[in-house]
Amino acid sequence: MNNIPHNESIAWLFQQALDKKLTSDVSKHHKDNLRHVFNHFMRFLEEAGREMSIRELTTSKIEEFLLRYNSSATHYMNKRRDLNVLFNLSARMIDETLTAGKKTETRKIKATLHLAYDKEQLQPVLGFLKANHTNLYRCCLMTYGCLLRPHEEIRLLTQKHFKANNTEIHLAGTENKGGRVRVVYVPEYVREELEPVLKKLTREDNIFSGCEAPFNQAYFSKQWSREKKKLLSHGLVYPKQTLYSFRHTAAIDVFRRTKDVYMVQKMMGHSSVVVTLKYLRSLGEFNTEELKAAAPVL
Repeated sequence: MNNIPHNESIAWLFQQALDKKLTSDVSKHHKDNLRHVFNHFMRFLEEAGREMSIRELTTSKIEEFLLRYNSSATHYMNKRRDLNVLFNLSARMIDETLTAGKKTETRKIKATLHLAYDKEQLQPVLGFLKANHTNLYRCCLMTYGCLLRPHEEIRLLTQKHFKANNTEIHLAGTENKGGRVRVVYVPEYVREELEPVLKKLTREDNIFSGCEAPFNQAYFSKQWSREKKKLLSHGLVYPKQTLYSFRHTAAIDVFRRTKDVYMVQKMMGHSSVVVTLKYLRSLGEFNTEELKAAAPVL
């Protein structure tokens, strides 16, 4: 192998790229994904490959690695995206345009719908959860009533996030996916459930764990998986209905009552109305024929 400057090796550049991302203002989930793809890719390259110049890294070599994640298009594309984040940042460090990562094969991801709940399902499902798993019930209630995301927004809520006599939840830009300060209205039925809990907590206490340390990232996913088996056996939910289905159901309810896309955007915390339109279309609230029918005529 040709001798190359140490600071042009794949291992050195990818490590610098990873370190930069780990100290940046991105979500913990994204940081974890980058850390995982870095570790897996370094093991895949082995010692000789890690010491190669990044210029020697070929599209075929990257694709060989990505084929390890061939179980689904989503899994493959997620790994491709994460690896390209590190690759592209590494290329910028040596001030060169390298295209090996961009040339790798892409896969078309089929949208996976979190099937919305029917109106007649909501009360029985929430009633079952209230009787069987208090924390999960409160999470689902806020996912629906406040339209917050369960795993990264609701799971991390503390007493200090509740303002204006508990009628509002205030999230900093680093605490929500949209990256902007977000103020969320808390409906009365959510306040009635949470106020007895909030009174017992100090400002820094998490509303689910009751102490400063929140439950781990997989907490609600695991609890939902367990309770969903019971919900299915009772005929209360359908297989494609998930924790996120509460948020989707709320978005549909708001849109059908208001017919205001901008209101839905604001309540969902989407970065743009384009995201909201795609979201509503994926939920079946828009279709091509409806858009054609609404088009201006001369």
